[in-house]
Amino acid sequence: MHIIAADVGGTKTRLVFTDADKPDNVLYEARYLSNEFDGFEPLLQTFIEDSGTSTHTDTSRVDSLTLALPGLVGESSARLTNLPWTIEKQVLKDRFGIRNVHFMNDFQASAFGTGQLLEKDRIILNPGISEQAENPASLARNTTRVAVGAGTGLGVAWAEGGKKAACAHDTEGGHIDFAPADDTQIELLQFMRQRFGHVSYERILSGNGLVSLYQFCADKQGEGIDAQWINEHAENDVVAERALSLFVQIYGAYIGNIALLFKPYGGIFITGGIAAKIVDKMQSVDFIHAYLNKGRMRELVEQIAVYLVTNERVGVLGAMSEAVKMQHRSVPHLPQQVSK
Repeated sequence: MHIIAADVGGTKTRLVFTDADKPDNVLYEARYLSNEFDGFEPLLQTFIEDSGTSTHTDTSRVDSLTLALPGLVGESSARLTNLPWTIEKQVLKDRFGIRNVHFMNDFQASAFGTGQLLEKDRIILNPGISEQAENPASLARNTTRVAVGAGTGLGVAWAEGGKKAACAHDTEGGHIDFAPADDTQIELLQFMRQRFGHVSYERILSGNGLVSLYQFCADKQGEGIDAQWINEHAENDVVAERALSLFVQIYGAYIGNIALLFKPYGGIFITGGIAAKIVDKMQSVDFIHAYLNKGRMRELVEQIAVYLVTNERVGVLGAMSEAVKMQHRSVPHLPQQVSK
């Protein structure tokens, strides 16, 4: 039984082709820039051609397709948030001859994927009680984990049931109202309200949000720059440095809010495309002070482990693990013959 699993992002899309019975034996894997394609169908066609897989001439080669998608995911179709794509299950089945097509939220996949990570795939930002315990594996076996990450957008999902999570739940937690924590952030809120009206955390904790922070710190200047430029120039550009520091402070406060909301003793796992590129900033006093600055609830958030995920495959690992489970559930079990 062969499967294709994909983690579709606003910036890039990663796909894997593997055997459901031997999922660790990846037969082919590739990553593409999403905006180079008019939709998911031509991207999948390119992957199939690149991998040498032909779903029409040998349909037994691919039994199912599982997509982790950023946006509004329905039973039969999905409309993506940061890409002008609408993906329909029946279109994929008809065009590629794949019998089983499954959709899931991209951060739901990341939440599943956190259970597949090794120690080398993460950096501890706050140890929490799970890392301090003599046997952290036993402590975290039946506790909640949260995946949260800023990239093209800001996503949040949570999983329950230990490392081999039985289920994961997506949210729209990136669209929670931004809550300023000091006078500078109050000024930032006013600046952002003039632009957008409603200001969610995603307006700030995202690639475009980092650009807005730079423009705020530069007194509305800084046209024509992007998040990558800000990161690359933070060491010698005072405004870029201020913008990154403010970004990390707000990120830390937001992660602290997530800790209070879910009490995830299995840990908070920071994914997304931005954090892994600013590791030094994420390990700074700016982040941890903002994370712990919860007044009477400081002791609670201290107990929650926070990890920065450095393995960018976490989303596709989660999609692949869920694809394997669904494929095995879909295979009919023949009744055993009873010998007389």
